[in-house]
Amino acid sequence: MVCRPTPRPPGHVDRLTASDSFSHETVFADLRLAAMKREREPSSKAYRQDRFENTERAAKEAIEAEQRARREKTKRLKELRLSQQGAKDPSTK
Repeated sequence: MVCRPTPRPPGHVDRLTASDSFSHETVFADLRLAAMKREREPSSKAYRQDRFENTERAAKEAIEAEQRARREKTKRLKELRLSQQGAKDPSTK
């Protein structure tokens, strides 16, 4: 058995479909209006270059900070190890 929709007379609009399409149109219109009102970023080449340089600078600073932290941790561990060895070795006293 094949289920087919009942034919509608010409000009008939289903109430559910009409209300759904109205709400979608309203939502899209609101989104378009909000997009038009939103302040846009400048798209000049100088702006993009500046943003790229800022990103590069931030990345370099983060890498340098990680390296500095790693060196400091290594230094602290080395000092701790030496102090522990000094406490164990009575001949160094």
